[in-house]
Amino acid sequence: MKLTILGSGTCIPNTKRGSSGYLLETSDSKILLDCGSGTTWKLEQIGINYLEIDHIFFSHIHPDHTGDLAPFLFATKYSHFREREKPLYLWGGKGFTTFFNALKEAYGNWITPDGLNVEELKGGSGDFGDFKITATKVPHIESSQAYKIESEGKTLVYSGDTDYSDSLINLSVNTDLLIIECALANDSYKMRGHLTPNEVIKTINASNPQKVVITHLYSECDEEKVVQTIRNNVDAEVIEARDLLVVNI
Repeated sequence: MKLTILGSGTCIPNTKRGSSGYLLETSDSKILLDCGSGTTWKLEQIGINYLEIDHIFFSHIHPDHTGDLAPFLFATKYSHFREREKPLYLWGGKGFTTFFNALKEAYGNWITPDGLNVEELKGGSGDFGDFKITATKVPHIESSQAYKIESEGKTLVYSGDTDYSDSLINLSVNTDLLIIECALANDSYKMRGHLTPNEVIKTINASNPQKVVITHLYSECDEEKVVQTIRNNVDAEVIEARDLLVVNI
């Protein structure tokens, strides 16, 4: 599997970090994990035809994780001499179909390309041939879930936005790559629904992943060098997420 980080930031504008979006390529599939603002044009920037995306899995429905969904679908329907040749599947947690129907109420048929399928994967799993996926509820908002993807003998876990939880730890045990948020610079910033560096350290030490990507970073996290703090306190290889960074799994 090959991961390309399209957006390593948050809802706050940052010239170095876009909103959440990750491209995962398996032997036969191109998968997006979240689709924050700018995801579609970044696919073009790295030479990936957005019409070749097979699945988009949403961790939750906050705008910094879904902001490019309408532009993605609009560009898919009106693709200007290019045509989509296979179905497109959108997946989310509880309430995702209600969210999409509200989006469709606003935009109408402009965001309903042929071959579109909208589904909820609520704490469940799916087998798509070249990869398997498992969704697990995590504490952030009602629709929030983390994902584990298994393909080619490797596993990847994406936390989405989450507070500290046993559900994420259990999902991540011995995974090859854990993509985990660290939105809060230190314990004094602690707020419900997000992780501090100490909570990330506890999660990593409890789950024993081989590699870890630290992402969803506010500017304060860069200023306080939270990635280095985490790196100094775990045995796993720790990678700082950067837009357009490629990680082979």
